Amino acid sequence: MFNNLIKSAYLTFNKVKIVHSIPGRLRLLIPGLSDVPEDFKKYEHYITDFILSKKGIKSVEYCFKTSKALIYYNSEILSAEQITDWLNKIWKTVMNHSELYEGKSLEEIEENIDVIYDILKKGKNDVK
Repeated sequence: MFNNLIKSAYLTFNKVKIVHSIPGRLRLLIPGLSDVPEDFKKYEHYITDFILSKKGIKSVEYCFKTSKALIYYNSEILSAEQITDWLNKIWKTVMNHSELYEGKSLEEIEENIDVIYDILKKGKNDVK
């Protein structure tokens, strides 16, 4: 129960946030993006593919140094708020499966990357 309270508090204060938005272009602050180890950046295609699977999103670019992402999207299909809500649901799903990475070595986390991706893909219909 205490762990759930900590996760809830963390998710409340560490959400994907809009830094700048104009229709069709969205700059976001992504919690922890600057903390991604260099060894894991080779897996960014997983999250990119997942983000691009959302109808209306055209492209995504990351700046790990500043913890920001730039998303181009079709504003006739999606709004900036719909995108951030969806990304925050993805973030919550990852946080709810912390057993796959917390207290694990880099090698163990690397072994679990496919598991995390499969969880996101299976839950995609729930993460709208």
